Amino acid sequence: MIEFLQANTWALLIAVFLSRIADQTLDTFRTISIFRGYRFLAALMGFLTVLIWINVAGQVITSLHSNWYMSVVYAAGYAAGQATGLWVEGRIALGHQFVRILSRKEVNIVEKLWDHNYSMTELEGHSKAGPIDVVFVVVQRQKVRELCALIEKLDPEAFFTIEEIKQVGLRHVDPGLVFGGKLLRGMGDIVSFPMREGRRFFSKGQDEEHPPD
Repeated sequence: MIEFLQANTWALLIAVFLSRIADQTLDTFRTISIFRGYRFLAALMGFLTVLIWINVAGQVITSLHSNWYMSVVYAAGYAAGQATGLWVEGRIALGHQFVRILSRKEVNIVEKLWDHNYSMTELEGHSKAGPIDVVFVVVQRQKVRELCALIEKLDPEAFFTIEEIKQVGLRHVDPGLVFGGKLLRGMGDIVSFPMREGRRFFSKGQDEEHPPD
């Protein structure tokens, strides 16, 4: 594979560009995982990032003396990887966000949000226009856009802010541990399958040799 890429300049350029997109996407996940306290996920992303980067950087340095444009492709892949990483992370939307809502008292936005199964805390407040409801909502990041649209629909004059949250309660599940657990269970099933089949085969053979009286 390496020999093929070194002999075909265009294939090497494409491989470098796509590899840089991949490792920068993973590095974006790593940075966000560190901020959100997902230590094992950050470690996994860091391992994969460096693994890809070492191989790509080696190819670029080896070919740089004869292909100066390799550095341009390398930098372009880096920039594209940053944008791709942010887009992918936004679609996956790990973690939670804190939404603070200021709404007019007469709208009674709390009851309407409760009807849509949102959990929240309500405080009474006052503004220049009169009494208001101050509402605090902690919601999964995948559902923030839906909540904002609902707030706009219920009270077009409502004011709300969105803040990042590092942890919610004591049940803080690291996606890296979840992925690692599934991977280990899958590997365990692969390893134990031949052993289970072997025991079943030999037990069947013994039953045939010694039938019950």
